[in-house]
Amino acid sequence: MSAKNLEERLANILGRDDAVVVSISGKWGVGKTYFWNEFKDKLTSKKITSWYKFNKKSTGQKTAYISLFGKEKISDIRTDIFLQVISKGGHALENLKKLLKGIKVPYINTSALITLLDNKDFKDVIVCFDDFERLSSSMKLEEVLGLISELKEQKNCKVVMILNEGELESNNKETFAKYKEKLIDYEFDYNPKPSESLDILKSKLATFTDYPLEDYLTRHKINNIRIIDRIINALNDFSFIQPYIKDAPEVTTEIVGSIIEIAAINAQVSSFSDFIEYVRKRSPSLLPSLGLEETDKFIEDKRFEELLSLIDGDDHNKLDFLQSDIASELIKYCQTSLVNEESFIRIVEPKVENRRLYSVHKDIGVKRDKHLYDMSYGIDAYTLDLWKILEKEIITESAFSPEVFLDNIQTLENLDSNNKQKYHNFAIERLKEFIQGNLDWMKNAEFDDLQKILDFDVELSDFYKECIENNHQEAVNPIEKIIILMRDEENCDYEQRVKHLSQLSQEEIRQHMLDNAEYLKGVHEFLRSYGHRTEFAIYVKNVVSVLRELSQSKNKNHAHKALKIVNNLEEDNKISKP
Repeated sequence: MSAKNLEERLANILGRDDAVVVSISGKWGVGKTYFWNEFKDKLTSKKITSWYKFNKKSTGQKTAYISLFGKEKISDIRTDIFLQVISKGGHALENLKKLLKGIKVPYINTSALITLLDNKDFKDVIVCFDDFERLSSSMKLEEVLGLISELKEQKNCKVVMILNEGELESNNKETFAKYKEKLIDYEFDYNPKPSESLDILKSKLATFTDYPLEDYLTRHKINNIRIIDRIINALNDFSFIQPYIKDAPEVTTEIVGSIIEIAAINAQVSSFSDFIEYVRKRSPSLLPSLGLEETDKFIEDKRFEELLSLIDGDDHNKLDFLQSDIASELIKYCQTSLVNEESFIRIVEPKVENRRLYSVHKDIGVKRDKHLYDMSYGIDAYTLDLWKILEKEIITESAFSPEVFLDNIQTLENLDSNNKQKYHNFAIERLKEFIQGNLDWMKNAEFDDLQKILDFDVELSDFYKECIENNHQEAVNPIEKIIILMRDEENCDYEQRVKHLSQLSQEEIRQHMLDNAEYLKGVHEFLRSYGHRTEFAIYVKNVVSVLRELSQSKNKNHAHKALKIVNNLEEDNKISKP
């Protein structure tokens, strides 16, 4: 039942003169107590108009609230009720003064005084009992239910019970089931709409207020206010990123959506690493990397599956997302409650730039279509528009790649031959900037992609050689130089590579393998390319000897990794077997 409907029903039922017991049951965290407090405040401040429609003589409702948590004896509850009822004043207080006149305080049993209060004392008072599932083991549920029955039958009292019936102790479940049929007049299952739960906390949300959080909560049926509170806290903690993404709606949707998804999962999982491991095991293609075979039985975990459903997209996209840089940063935040602003901004900024460049690429496509099909759009206008775009944009690895850039330069040269040299010189300068800032991409690029850049002008080929040499000289430590020397870099000084690599001792190689994962990876790749090349025979012999030695190490981790590399190289005939 929604909050709105429950409020209407309670106003109707509790507004009558009859004694009544109402139970409000609901899952953990849906805000049952919060709802009651809001409802109570509205009653006492006369803000529920329907209440006065059903109870026209009322001048304002009074309530007493009893949390069973921490109560050790039934007398504690009786005392609490008594003190709250007389604190409301009116007939109860006057009646008490008369009863206690001339009686010394030490002789008064406060918990027993409730029996002295008559029905008039409970007029316009609703007693609410909460936290049944947290009832102390020293108190029997029968005692509490007996007191509620007494209030209803003997004091003509209205009672509201708030509980999570599903979370009662097993013996209390049996007791409750036994008594509730005779005791409870109305049972309500409180299940608020996600929008109603969000309304409770919405004022806390200080940022990303335009994002459709309500849609996400509704789609995933999240009405637990504790989960929603964790989501809002996470959004507020990442408010620093808003200025960086405010002009990129697609990136905003991605980043804010990611924060919400990770926070929603975090609020319900005890170990994120266990959850991610479970998701990885669901993908057969990843089993070898986990040391598992496809024949290994996968056991579905219902709880983890429910959490996985909180991430939008298909199974493959969900795994990719959980292993992404964004998700990794968010998971670290969830585990430590600390935000690494600098690191997060560093991840987000390229996304914003790529999205902007994709928009530029799309704009170029629109203008190209206009040039092809719009009879009123002249060649000069198209050339000018395209030039204005290229003038202010930079080349990137993906969104506005060298290939795309060169295609557009070619278009300009073909359409405007008078300015061909201007376009050519401009392209050289922009491509130089790209080469200098993206040497790793150049080294790993497909041959055709690389040649398309270098063949554009011989000046670019010379510039690339210069950048490679400078990169060698600028390596900040010996291991970086070695890694660079192992790479198959075009235009690299071949003799220098052979000389420097051959001078490395086995002890140096062993230490580099143990200390630097990038070096070991480089060795693996180097042997696949040069394992049988005679000019590198000395270095290959030393490297392979160290790998075989490590494969026999007492350190299982070292042995496992080294043996795997050796076996792989031998199976592919990249190195000779002993």
